[in-house]
Amino acid sequence: MTVPKKLTGLFLGAGASYEAGMPLVWDLTTELTRWLTPEKLRTLNGSWRSQGGGHPDEVIEDFASVIARPDLHYESMLGYLETQFRRHSSPSQEYHALYSWLVEMVYFILYYRHANNGEYIRRSLDYYSGLATLATQNRPLWVFSLNHDLVVECLAAALNLPLNSGFTDERVSLQRRDSEGQLIGHLEAEVLPGDVLENSAMPFLQHGQDGLNLLKIHGALDVFAFRDGKDLLKLLPLDEGVDGVLAALRSANEELVYKHAMAPGQAVKTTNEITYADETGEMQFLRRSLLAGAYKFDKRRSQVIPLRLLEHFRSNINHVTKLICVGYGFGDAHINAIMRDWLEFTADRRLVIVGPGVTTVPATFLHVAPQVELHALAATEYLDASAGIVRSKREATEKRLADWIRRNGDTAKSEMGAFLRDHQRRKIESFVDWIKTLPIRDGDIDVSALGVSVDELIQEGTHRFAELPEDVLEEFLTSRKPKTSSDS
Repeated sequence: MTVPKKLTGLFLGAGASYEAGMPLVWDLTTELTRWLTPEKLRTLNGSWRSQGGGHPDEVIEDFASVIARPDLHYESMLGYLETQFRRHSSPSQEYHALYSWLVEMVYFILYYRHANNGEYIRRSLDYYSGLATLATQNRPLWVFSLNHDLVVECLAAALNLPLNSGFTDERVSLQRRDSEGQLIGHLEAEVLPGDVLENSAMPFLQHGQDGLNLLKIHGALDVFAFRDGKDLLKLLPLDEGVDGVLAALRSANEELVYKHAMAPGQAVKTTNEITYADETGEMQFLRRSLLAGAYKFDKRRSQVIPLRLLEHFRSNINHVTKLICVGYGFGDAHINAIMRDWLEFTADRRLVIVGPGVTTVPATFLHVAPQVELHALAATEYLDASAGIVRSKREATEKRLADWIRRNGDTAKSEMGAFLRDHQRRKIESFVDWIKTLPIRDGDIDVSALGVSVDELIQEGTHRFAELPEDVLEEFLTSRKPKTSSDS
């Protein structure tokens, strides 16, 4: 009898996707609140009222006071709206409507990170190539993720790794349409029927098969509820490679439309859903699946992602004996409880916590601290180290520069411009000073007095003042005071 090999799995929090251009919790909050100020909320509500909708002033002012608080990130804001809704006050449905609208805003912030930054994502994926070694060593490689983004899907496409998200072989074809509502193609999706999710094991890759098993626990940009919310679908790439993954996401959000006969030229819009026309021209709905706020998998409230999915995480985590937890801040009690149970079951299991600021074992795991390993590294640094990948100086410097630019935002361009102008001035001054040290006769450099040829003198000057781009970038980064941020 062959004993199954002990497998290592990955658990991904927001910090795992940061180097691919995705925001951390506070990054996303900053982007949201720069746009959604209290005054902006009031203006929007006025516009909604002019169209026959809108919310009572007391609800808007209550939410405006929450937006203005600097100590709350977007998950806390969503949690506040959920709490107000659960209190069953007279305008409770108004709070629920605002919650759905705010989740949609979060969706679109993440969506545009994908739609507008495809080239950045493609370039950054090379730094995650150490995952290929993990996939070779673990067949299949289990990946559990709290992230809504499509970084793992893009990485699997870039590395040509089979990807299984636990959906069945059933397929649906969605009709893509142009701005006039004319058919321009189809978008395929795989299906996870509700009865399979509730009553069966999800059909993941089996032990010994090549590829990634990916379980997205908190929903994803490319996962939607349909058929009256009973089933889930996940978009399939429109083409090969990373571009195919991103194109499918773009198509779902921009080419699945329904044009109402009473409003020619306008697509029907519903909050946190995609409204589209099926093959018969009937209106259908895809409900976005993002799970956010303070009541994830809470039996006291409904959500798009079925509660049963959390039990699939509880079951499937038992396939691994070592779990590498990357970029997770341990802020979700329902996740922590499952990890704790998994770790307590046997002393052979190991939890590896990876993140730039990791220094201590989380309190919930202190009683099993000997089974916990800490690595104060970024996600790609850990993957490189585990795979034995050594990056060139240029690669390492370019990655540091990309991180610095992201952290410094609006001031990055002006700071770099000022440094490069000053650097060029200093190089010219150094060159002039060197020229002044050379012997002069009749107004020209006396090459014969130096005992070298003209070509040799040119070579010396080139050697003295030539610089590699990475050396210039390294000088720039060294001169900057680093800014830090958390993992999640």
